[in-house]
Amino acid sequence: MSAMGSKFLIFTYLSKYFDESVYGVYSLLSTTVTIAIFVLGFDFYNYAIRDILLKPNDRASKVATSFIFYGIIYVAFIIVGYLIFDQVDYLAQYTTLIIFIGISEHLNQEIYRLLLAFKKVLVANWFLFLRVAGWTIWVLFQIVILKKTISLEYILFTWLLFNGAILLVTLLWFNQSIRNHIAKIRFKKHWLTTGLKVSLIFYTATLALKVIEYSNRYIVEGVLDEASAGIFSFYSNISMVIGIYISTVVVSYELPDLIESSTNHTFESKLLRFKNLLIRHSAVAFLAVIILIYPILLWQGKDSFAQYWPLIILLNAATFLMNVSLIYHSYLYIKHQEKKLLQIVLISSVINVISTFLFSYLFGIIGAGIAFLITGITIFVLRKRAVKKKI
Repeated sequence: MSAMGSKFLIFTYLSKYFDESVYGVYSLLSTTVTIAIFVLGFDFYNYAIRDILLKPNDRASKVATSFIFYGIIYVAFIIVGYLIFDQVDYLAQYTTLIIFIGISEHLNQEIYRLLLAFKKVLVANWFLFLRVAGWTIWVLFQIVILKKTISLEYILFTWLLFNGAILLVTLLWFNQSIRNHIAKIRFKKHWLTTGLKVSLIFYTATLALKVIEYSNRYIVEGVLDEASAGIFSFYSNISMVIGIYISTVVVSYELPDLIESSTNHTFESKLLRFKNLLIRHSAVAFLAVIILIYPILLWQGKDSFAQYWPLIILLNAATFLMNVSLIYHSYLYIKHQEKKLLQIVLISSVINVISTFLFSYLFGIIGAGIAFLITGITIFVLRKRAVKKKI
């Protein structure tokens, strides 16, 4: 929660600190890193974690094989990243930082997921707190307390520095455990190739989902301008706090246990509990964001942002529906309905891109919010229909 709060503080404060165009560039840089994280992992964790939980034999070799695979992907990403990012105006001067932030973010995230899967929730969230809150609080300290003028490059460098430091701390923390298991580790080629075949479906689905979550920012920048992208990203980032909150306090705790229970009689009751928690916490987060947005806009003191306040209602409603529909998504995931999950997000992403282009062109920034709500409704309906049994 503290890590999430610090991230909320940094993007909110920077919306006041930078002008709309610079904030728009920061939002696009941050979004590019986020997308890079999902591209890097090939969504292999979806297969790996489910397999490790349901078939716990030879865990050390499975974990090691996963990270060897990630290492190969990182090398490819460095090469491709320089070729692509250098061609984009607002990315070119930050190419090296973006590439290595993306790699270090992904590596930390995979470690976080494994710790959650092994029910080391407290340790996982301590590392998350130190990693995310560390760099955000330091940047805010420089701006607010020391009254320094900072650049986007300084923010990115600080972000990378803290990511690297936490990776080092993690290595030291688990040094003894690694040494105890290293002699038994074997590279599991068959397990990896089998996992990649399954993960390809998840990977395509995740990329389509990220198109839904983040493409609207790039579309707004293309159809309108960088300032409009900054305004839309501001409201989108605040709305996404709901999703981060749900992931942190509900999904990270409940989903591993739900997966394990899928083979015994407790599955139905735990599924119902998961549904109730999703609805309850999504509703609380929805109301909290609606209440908080007004004092934030007053503090920000920018009419260019305040005039688009209805956007938060549209984005919140869409995010609420997506989060509640995770009950159906999780059920399909546990029941190995990967192709159905892929079909849902592909249809939704196509609707999202087309409607965002159309409504942004017709109605500007608010139009992008309307398009996102249409997408949220689509995802909820398609996920619910895909689950034949009543949940």
